[in-house]
Amino acid sequence: MRLSVALLVGALLIWSVCCEPKVIYKTTNLECFTIPMLTANASCILKAINWNMAVAQMDVYFLQPVNNMTVRIKVFKRDYSNKYHPFLVDVLVNLCDIIDRRNHSPYGKYMWNLFKRYTNFNHSCPFVGHMFARDLFIDESVVPIKLPLGYYQVSLTSFENYRDKPPLCLGTIKFYAQSMIPVTSKRNRTMPMNRTNIQDTLQTAIIPVQIGN
Repeated sequence: MRLSVALLVGALLIWSVCCEPKVIYKTTNLECFTIPMLTANASCILKAINWNMAVAQMDVYFLQPVNNMTVRIKVFKRDYSNKYHPFLVDVLVNLCDIIDRRNHSPYGKYMWNLFKRYTNFNHSCPFVGHMFARDLFIDESVVPIKLPLGYYQVSLTSFENYRDKPPLCLGTIKFYAQSMIPVTSKRNRTMPMNRTNIQDTLQTAIIPVQIGN
């Protein structure tokens, strides 16, 4: 009996690793909204690398030090009527506490693991001056669960001293992403795609995004 159970568990593990289709999260659009009194020279650009990947290039200049940044993370999923509805996640995370390891929120750690490799938000607070992100994409390896196939919006709204009433909003970044099975071209079906080397591009396009107030 134990041998049968062990064989069944082993077969399920092999199937999940070898047979279950891989899912990636391709960013399809990007929106940034900043507060002119607090920021300057904001830009938000999405650059398509290939059919499976697009990377974000973002810049903003903080006109005054941000000492206590809190980020509200909200996730929405698009339904068949093309409307986005709340999906599972709506949390507040103090980014300064996450960086200094004073807070161990799992959502905060997921966000930090995603952002710290591609931005200069990689040091303790305060944040001031030119802040940027380069070649940022939603890496499926840091997403805790495999999301159902479909279209999503991830909204990140930043505040300074969130507990103040009213809190001081710094701006919002909205990522629109598709949970999808990777696309492979006919001539490369036998070769795995290397998503980490963004220099080997199939096509490149720059999508400017208007910065709202």
